[in-house]
Amino acid sequence: MLATIHELDSGLRIGLRLSRPSDAPRVRAFLERLSLDTRLKRFFMAMPEIDESTVNHFTFYNPRERVVVAATAPLAGVEEVIGLADIALVDTGVAELGIVVDDEHQGKGVGGALIEAVASLAAAHGATHIRAEMLDHNRAMARLLQRLGRTVQTVEDGHVLAYTRLPLRTDRRAA
Repeated sequence: MLATIHELDSGLRIGLRLSRPSDAPRVRAFLERLSLDTRLKRFFMAMPEIDESTVNHFTFYNPRERVVVAATAPLAGVEEVIGLADIALVDTGVAELGIVVDDEHQGKGVGGALIEAVASLAAAHGATHIRAEMLDHNRAMARLLQRLGRTVQTVEDGHVLAYTRLPLRTDRRAA
């Protein structure tokens, strides 16, 4: 799925690839384009300013612990980030998910492509479940998780968490 161009049902053509440090200006521009509501849904605060540590979160990471996938599209002749998904292996078999798509491209399949890519990466790293913390009114996030499989929501320490079981990998070979 990564490093290829995907044509979505909406007709939008996107690339999916791992983010890298050289993406910092594109990631900053992407985050600054997000509406306050979209920032709230992803970061659980409105974030009127985007600080350097937030940009670094998406561009500098240890790929053994966490990966960040960028959805990009050629807009106005330049590659722009239009979505980001990160997945961290936090517990045995559980991967923590964060995902955000810019307001202009929400509902066009970008989130679905991102979640499938990071779910595949998580499974390849041994995860059997994805966990996502979300606001209780974030129906779009709940729908994305349900695309992957059976999803259960719970409240833990006052936070809404959703757990999705990843499909069993069929490419494992006996030693």
